[in-house]
Amino acid sequence: MPHTDTIADWLVSHRLYEDNLFYYALIICFWFFIGFVFLGFEINGYSQAQNLFFNFIYYLIICACMALCPFWFKLFFSKTHTAKREQELQQALDELNEYDRAEVEAELAHTGGLAMRPIQKWAIIFLGSYFLFEVFFISAWVKDLALVWEPRWASALIEWVRENTDFLSDKERVDRKLFSVYIKPSDTELYQLYTSEREFLASSFGGATALFQVFRSFCFPLILFAFATIIWRPLDWLGGLSVDPRNIHSVGSFIFSSVATVAMTLLFLSIILYFIFLEMSAVLLFDKQHWANGFSWNFAFIFAVLSIKFICGWFVFWKNVFFNR
Repeated sequence: MPHTDTIADWLVSHRLYEDNLFYYALIICFWFFIGFVFLGFEINGYSQAQNLFFNFIYYLIICACMALCPFWFKLFFSKTHTAKREQELQQALDELNEYDRAEVEAELAHTGGLAMRPIQKWAIIFLGSYFLFEVFFISAWVKDLALVWEPRWASALIEWVRENTDFLSDKERVDRKLFSVYIKPSDTELYQLYTSEREFLASSFGGATALFQVFRSFCFPLILFAFATIIWRPLDWLGGLSVDPRNIHSVGSFIFSSVATVAMTLLFLSIILYFIFLEMSAVLLFDKQHWANGFSWNFAFIFAVLSIKFICGWFVFWKNVFFNR
C-alpha cells in the first residue's frame, strides 16, 4: 500500500501493522486500567511495608498479563479480520525461498503490510509496564507524602539527587547541576506546604520525589527508544514523509522542513526539562489523579521522535548535497 499524504487517508487505511498495533494497545490499556484502579490497596491488619509488598506482587502480576499480549490476542481476537490477514500473510511468506522472503518482508515493513515484530511488541509492553510502575510508586510506595520503605540504595540515590540539584530561586548559587527545583506561587500545593526549595528537598516528600526523579530520568532513553520503535514508520504514513528533509525538492519545502525541525526540537527539549525539574515530578506524586492529569506530557515523546527523524533526515540531505552531486 502506498504512503498516504493526509491524516484522513491514514485514519481509514488498513495496514496490517496499524491494525495489529491497535489490538495490542487495547490489551495493554485494559491491563493498565486494572492495575491503575486497584494499585495502592491496603489490607487491614498488615503494616504499610507489608502492603507495599502485596502491591508489588500485584504489579508484577499485571506486568505478566501485559507480557502475554500474544496469548490474549489469539484468545480474544483470533476471529478478527486482522488475525486472519496475519495468518494468510504468514502462510504466503512461508512458501517463498529465503531471498524472496527477505525482499518481500522488507517491502511490506516499509509500507505497513507486516504485523508488529517482536521488538515492537515488547516496546509497547515495556511502555505499559513502566507507566504502571509510576502508578505503583505513587499509590503504594509513597503514603502520606513519604516513602513507605527506604532501603540503603534508595537513600544513596536520594542523597545523590540532593547533591546534584540547583535551587533556581537562589540565582547566585546556580551551578548548572543535573536537576533543578523552583517552587513558584503557581505551584499551589507545594507552595502551601513548603516555604523554600531547600525545605522541600530536605523533607520526606522531597526524598520521595528525588527517588521518583531517578527512576524517571534513568528510564527516559528507554521510553524514547520504545516510542521510536513503535511509531517510527507510522509517522511517515501519517504524512511525515512530506516534511522529512530527505524529501526536500524546492526552496519552499526546505523552509518548511527547517521550521518543522526547529519546532519539533523545541518540543523535544520541553520533554527533557520535564525529567529535570523536581517540582514537576513532585506534583505527580500527590495522588493518582494528579498523575493522570499530567500524563499528557508523555505525548511529547512523539515530537521527540519526530525531531530525531528530522535531524537524521538533515544528515542525509546535506550528505546528498555535498557528496552525491
